Amino acid sequence: MSLEASHRPRLLDVRNLTVHLRVADRILRAVDGVDLFIAQGECVGIVGESGSGKTTLARAMLRLLPPVELAAFSGEVIFNGKEIRTLPDAALQAMRRQGTFSMVFQDPLGYLNPTQRVGAQIAEALPSTLPAAAARKRTLDLLREAGLREAELVTRRYPHELSGGMRQRALIALALAPSPLLLVADEPTTSLDATVQLQVLETLRHLHRDRNMALAVITHDLGLVAELCDRVYVMRAGKVVECADVFTLFEAPAHPYTARLIELCRRGAPRMTVTADGALA
Repeated sequence: MSLEASHRPRLLDVRNLTVHLRVADRILRAVDGVDLFIAQGECVGIVGESGSGKTTLARAMLRLLPPVELAAFSGEVIFNGKEIRTLPDAALQAMRRQGTFSMVFQDPLGYLNPTQRVGAQIAEALPSTLPAAAARKRTLDLLREAGLREAELVTRRYPHELSGGMRQRALIALALAPSPLLLVADEPTTSLDATVQLQVLETLRHLHRDRNMALAVITHDLGLVAELCDRVYVMRAGKVVECADVFTLFEAPAHPYTARLIELCRRGAPRMTVTADGALA
């Protein structure tokens, strides 16, 4: 734990979170007793290869699990002192609209409404009491804050009319609409080319610093973690195998799995996957 993080109030506290999925005739232990926390204004990385459980963990923390058959969903998820795992749906929706937490997904086309212009989607996420002129101005401000200079043009476009990088920024603007205290970004640069990846990375860095907003980055990319994060959780086969501040993690990894990930990252090796028993493949 970094010294700075230890002195900040905890914004999100996850205790023994367990998510087991029923897949055909077997149980997949996607998240298996995970503990983690994110302090106010902190940037935390959750790292692991495909199949490690990091995306399921992120979705479970925010109660955004897809429609899957659950064999188990237990533990505590405490956000700003309130347990949200067992919160009624209506109360949870109200929390989201009040600027608590938002998520940016890795597939913007899957989460932006293809039949609605981008500006209208962002305006819908703003407080309903905001006058139309103020909502329009706020929409433009959010798009610019997310790195879209031609905000006026983007508001009139449908998602399919934007490039991949523009769609990702539009999704970031949408997530920022309720002014969240925590933004969770799931593989935010995976499908983008190298130049656009750097631009989106810089956008997230500025948002984190300028808003003093907590940021959780879900990624397989240790280079992104090194650039952005204060602390890192390393996941393998549904469990956290290591947690350290970013400097300690890279200089003196405690777990062999972490050391292997770092070695492959430095060598520029292809992405690994994790088999059902947690072995690297």
